[in-house]
Amino acid sequence: MNDGASSFLGMEQLEQFPHLQQWLGLAVAGTVELGHIVESPVIRAATSLVPLGWNGIPGDKNAEPLKVDIAGFGLHLCTLVHAQVNGRWCSTTVESFPSAPTYSSNYGEPLELQKIRVIVGAPLRQPPKHQSIADSLLSMFPTIDSDGVNLSGQNIFGLSQQKKFLRPESLSNFFIFCTSDFSTVFKEVHVRTRRVRLLGFEGAGKTSLFKAILGQGKLTTLTDIENLHLDTDIQEGIAGGLCYSDSTGVNLQELTAEATRFRDELWRGIRDLSRKTDLVVLVHNLSHRIPRYNHPNSSNQYPALSLLLNEAKALGIPWILAITNKFSVSAHQQKAAIDAVMQAYQASPSTTGVINSCPYVIPSAASASLSWSVIGEESDGKMGVQKFLSAPINLVRRPFQRKDTIFPMEGINSLSRLVNHVLQSQEEASMEEFARDRLEVELAQERARKLDRHPESRAKASAKTAAAVGATFGAGVGIVLAVVMGAASALRKP
Repeated sequence: MNDGASSFLGMEQLEQFPHLQQWLGLAVAGTVELGHIVESPVIRAATSLVPLGWNGIPGDKNAEPLKVDIAGFGLHLCTLVHAQVNGRWCSTTVESFPSAPTYSSNYGEPLELQKIRVIVGAPLRQPPKHQSIADSLLSMFPTIDSDGVNLSGQNIFGLSQQKKFLRPESLSNFFIFCTSDFSTVFKEVHVRTRRVRLLGFEGAGKTSLFKAILGQGKLTTLTDIENLHLDTDIQEGIAGGLCYSDSTGVNLQELTAEATRFRDELWRGIRDLSRKTDLVVLVHNLSHRIPRYNHPNSSNQYPALSLLLNEAKALGIPWILAITNKFSVSAHQQKAAIDAVMQAYQASPSTTGVINSCPYVIPSAASASLSWSVIGEESDGKMGVQKFLSAPINLVRRPFQRKDTIFPMEGINSLSRLVNHVLQSQEEASMEEFARDRLEVELAQERARKLDRHPESRAKASAKTAAAVGATFGAGVGIVLAVVMGAASALRKP
C-alpha cells in the first residue's frame, strides 16, 4: 500500500486520524509490510481401528480407547479438535501437536506432512461452540462418493475396495473436526475392523466356538454385507470390536489344495486391507486324534494343519491355539492330552486356550438305556415310544434315578481376552499400516482429480511420455545401426 492508493475505500479520510495512520505504519514509512498469509489446515486422511471390546459407546471403561490418526498439512495451526460419532459430539484428547514448520523464502517447496493422534472420549453433555458451523459444513459438503468420481480409467490401488471395510453400525458416521483461529475443516474417519479367522478340520468345534463368541458379545451385527462379495460357505460376525470369520473345515484329502487356497486368501489380505486376516485361531477338538503328514524333506511327521499354519507364519500373522471339548477327556487325563496337543503344534501356554464352547452332556446309565429303548424299533413293528407309553410307570423309583451331568460353557471369556491381548500387541503396527494405505489412496484420488480438472496437463503428460518413449526407441535403433555398420565395415577390410 502506498500513497497512490489512498483514494481506495475512503482512504483519503485517514489524514483525520493520525493515531490510526501511526498504527497502520503509514505515518512512518508510507507502506505496510505484509506478513505470510496463513492458510487453513488440510486433512488428507483420518483413520481409526475399531477398539477392542467396543460396545457402541465411545469412552466406555470396559473397552480400549478410540484412537484417530490424522494426516495433513498445517495441522500445527489447529487449536481445537472435536469428534462426532453417529451425530453425538464427543470429547477429545490430542496426544501431541506437531511443531510449526520452518518457512523459507522458497514458496515452491512441498509442504511438510504432519500427523496428529486424537483420543476420542465419552459423549459431551453440551455440544461445542462451533456446532452450528460444523453442522452447516456437513450439510454443505456431503461425503464424497469415490465411485462417482471420474478417475480417467486409471487403476488406482485400493480405490475399489474402500467401501468394503466391515465396521459396526455405531461407527458408520464418524467425523473429525480441526479448528484454527480462522477456519474449521473436517474429514470423515475411515474405520477398519480387525479380522480373526477360525481354522480347523471338520468337527473341531469351529462353528460352536463362532456362535459362542458372537453370543457372549454385545454387538453381533454386520454392516454393508452386500459389498463384501464373500464366499457362500463363509460366515462372519462382529463381537467385541472384532470380525470373526468361520468357514467349512479343512479337507484332509485335499490338503495341498487347501494350503494353496489359504495362502492365496492371506495374500489377498496383504494387498487389500479390507480382507486382511489379523489373527488365526487354530481350533482342535480334544477328543480327536491329530492328523499328520510326511514332509518330503524330512523323515519326521508333522500335524497336517501345520501346512496351513506355516503360510500364516511366513506372512507374520500371529496365531493362537484353541482346544475345544475339554470335558470329553476324564479329569485325570486332561492335562496329559492338552500337553500333547500343545507339543504337537509347538504352542506355548500363553497362546493356548482350553474351552468348552457348548454345554457338554454326560448321560446317566438309566437315561442312556431308556433313550435306546425309546428310539429303537421293536421286532413286531411297534415303536419304542408307544411301548414306553403303554408300560407301567414306577412312581416310587423314578424320582431317585440319577440325572444327566451337564457341563456348562467354559473358557470363552478367557479366550476372548487372549485374542485381545495378542491383537493389542500388534495395534500400533496395524494403525500405521492402515494410515499409510489410506493416505496413499487419498493422494492418488487428489492426483486423479487434478488431471480431470486440467485436461491439458494430462495431454502434456501423455506427450512427454510419448516423447520419452520415442527418444528411447530412436536411441536404441541408432545403437543397433551403429553396431551393424561397424561390423560391415570390419568385414570389408582385407
